Amino acid sequence: MPDALVLYASVEGQTARIAERVAAQMRSHGHRVDVARAGTDLKLSDYAGVIVGASVHYGRHPAWLARLLRRQRLRGLKSAFFSVSLGAKERYATRFLRRAHWRPDLVAVFAGALQYSKYGTLKRLVVRAFAAIVGHDTDTTRDYEYTDWKAVERFASAFSETLTSAS
Repeated sequence: MPDALVLYASVEGQTARIAERVAAQMRSHGHRVDVARAGTDLKLSDYAGVIVGASVHYGRHPAWLARLLRRQRLRGLKSAFFSVSLGAKERYATRFLRRAHWRPDLVAVFAGALQYSKYGTLKRLVVRAFAAIVGHDTDTTRDYEYTDWKAVERFASAFSETLTSAS
């Protein structure tokens, strides 16, 4: 039986990439880890711990994910949450956790990516305008990645230690 599940909600794929890196780092610590897109039907009682990752779009994490987490039974499981947003704002994570009625053992906030090549025309214009306001890259002919991969690995290692100490 796997030790942990890394569950993620991703739109353009950066949160999925982070989830995979978290799982790989935990595996390097000897844990068996499953990775799945949020919304898939999973039995959380099969795991000692769960990590949930979600991206922020237009200032919010997915409302459906907060509802899903409210319905899940995360009590008794070691748990962690990571939030992915362009500005890496803690307030987004705080607001989401309040809506989900969830207090994970560990929380991290990571910068995401500007993936202009994956946006439709309207979204590209809106995101470019927002990026200009906050001082991010606005050349829409290429994509930009801002994720601090060392911070992602430290987060995964910290959760691995949490799981190890619980066993």
